[in-house]
Amino acid sequence: MERFHYFAATAANATHDGTIEAESMQDALGMLRSRGLVVIRIGKPSRLSALWAMLNRDVVLRSPLRFQELARLSQEWGGLVEAGIPIEESLALLGRASAPSTRRILLAVRDDVKAGMPLHEALGRFPGSFPPVYRALVQAGEAAGNLGSAIRRLGDDLMARRALKDDIRNALLYPLFLLVTASAGILVLMLVVVPNLETLLGEGGEERLSTVTRIVLEASRILRNHGVALLGATAVLAVSAALFLLSPKGHVRLDAVILRMPVFGPLARDIETGRFARTLGALLRGGVTLSVAMLIVLRAVANRHMRTALEEAHRSIVSGAAIGDAIAASRIFREDAIGLIRVGERTGDLAAALERTAALHEARATRQLKALGAMLTPLMTIGFGAIAGVIIYAMLSTILGINELAGR
Repeated sequence: MERFHYFAATAANATHDGTIEAESMQDALGMLRSRGLVVIRIGKPSRLSALWAMLNRDVVLRSPLRFQELARLSQEWGGLVEAGIPIEESLALLGRASAPSTRRILLAVRDDVKAGMPLHEALGRFPGSFPPVYRALVQAGEAAGNLGSAIRRLGDDLMARRALKDDIRNALLYPLFLLVTASAGILVLMLVVVPNLETLLGEGGEERLSTVTRIVLEASRILRNHGVALLGATAVLAVSAALFLLSPKGHVRLDAVILRMPVFGPLARDIETGRFARTLGALLRGGVTLSVAMLIVLRAVANRHMRTALEEAHRSIVSGAAIGDAIAASRIFREDAIGLIRVGERTGDLAAALERTAALHEARATRQLKALGAMLTPLMTIGFGAIAGVIIYAMLSTILGINELAGR
């Protein structure tokens, strides 16, 4: 899918300026004409034009739907449509039971559908709330006549992805809390406690202290005298690294390095495999063709190195290769994932095989995350405890040194 910037007008001479996603410019023109728009100008947006559009767009106080809210709405919405309630009425019912910001989005979609716009295009007016994969599944459900079940499956898949995100957050929450609190405690010792003891030594009092104590005292001086400069240099380095990593070349290099790391590499590979398999399986089960589904799924793969390999696999699939062989040639998935995909091809139920692949790798990623959290917590505790122990040893040595000097 590509993004095109357009400027168009209606029969009533009302102008529209925005962006649209389509396979090609001809498809974008067809979609705009189906909305009753006369296209005046269309093309791919440049960086300068995108920045100018962002600076000059109207400020709209409308927050997108949260991931969890979208999952819940999808499950309820799918059940209502499956029960025979029309799209417009089901959107109105959901809107009445939702928060004001969500209600505004749902009612705007309902108004567009009532005006004759296809549902997936009405959802496309809110790209921050309804991602491309969501809209593609809705479009497939509309074409196949099973919109209710498609939306309900979307809700189930979103809930499964939400559960994986919760596992990641819960596994890393306590180590992050430990990192922040322990770092703050060490800074307090270095910036407040150690200087107070240093003032008691006087000139020449450090000569009788141990080497470790002198190192701690010097580190405390550096933090006090050059802390702002160190913080500024760290910020500059962080911004420079972020700008490099945000560039396409830097992002690909970072993702490749992550995949080669001992612990985090297999974890990232399993998370991306699960995300790829679950999304592709949902699209295929919804009736989207394999070639189109692969294009949509590529946007859901966060690791750029894996995405590049999957793009090459997609080109091989379009040329006639089997999906299992194409993905095996990319050498980015585990053998068990490739085996399940090949079994799905042979049995004619690739969607079910992909769903089993997703469940397998998501469960494996959850286990790895729990093991990583269980490993990080004691390691960080030991590390920060050792640092705090060295500082306390330095403080005690300082106190003993002061007593020795006072006795002389």
